[in-house]
This record gives sequence, structure tokens and C-alpha cells, in this order.
Amino acid sequence: MTNDEIRAFIERYVEAWKREDVRSLAECYAENARIDSPMFHTVLGQPGIEKSFRDLFGAFSDWEFRIDDVIIDSGDNAKAVLAYTTRTTHRGDLFGMPGTGRRLDNSAVHILQFENGRIVSDRRLYDFTGVLIQLGVLKAKAV
Repeated sequence: MTNDEIRAFIERYVEAWKREDVRSLAECYAENARIDSPMFHTVLGQPGIEKSFRDLFGAFSDWEFRIDDVIIDSGDNAKAVLAYTTRTTHRGDLFGMPGTGRRLDNSAVHILQFENGRIVSDRRLYDFTGVLIQLGVLKAKAV
């Protein structure tokens, strides 16, 4: 994939995320793709990835995205690093906790590897502890 193709792919990916379009997001991934995520741990294959997005959008809605940076390494083993900030609302069940209606802010990075125009590896890095603090699950003490 070229730099321009990867940039266009990421724009479509983020737009699908904003729309909470599970089907379009799942189709961004290869059949044998892998996601490594603090929240969902390791997810293998397109059906599992589709379920993880359904679970995510069942818990959180009203996504706002700001792309902070995109770093691209194009070619045969194309990769991209997508850094972004989100704001979302906790609407539904998350690990047995009902929706709180709280708005959450979070910064994240996805390290994406592509093959044949689709994601084969998605390593997600974000502050999951910060999410739990914002939800009130964990309490932080001032130092």
C-alpha cells in the first residue's frame, strides 16, 4: 500500500468508528487478523473482531475522534501508527457495570500492519486504568 492509500484507509476506518459501523470496521480486517488490546486482550479473526466492536459500541457511544498523528511506513510490509484522542459516553454494560452516562476522554495509539489492503495486526495502546478512574470503578489518591 502507498502512503496515500494508507491515509485514505485510516480516514475511512475512523469515519466508520464514528458511525459505530461494526460491519464496515470488521471488513477493514483480514480474516486471520489479530487485535491486542488492554480492554479486549487478544482477539483473533474477523468474527471475533466484529464481536469486540459490538461489545465496545454496546458500552460506549457518541464517539468524537481527533486524529493527532499518523506515521506511515508503506511498501510490502506496510505499517501505520495512528495516534488519536476520543471522547465518548458510557451508555451500556462494561464488565458487568451498567452505563453511567459519564463522558470519557482517552488518548490512544494503534499500531497497524497491513496485507492486501486490510489490517492483519492491530496493537492498541491506551490508558485503561484512566478509563476505569473516569468511570468511578477505581479511585485515585493525590500524591
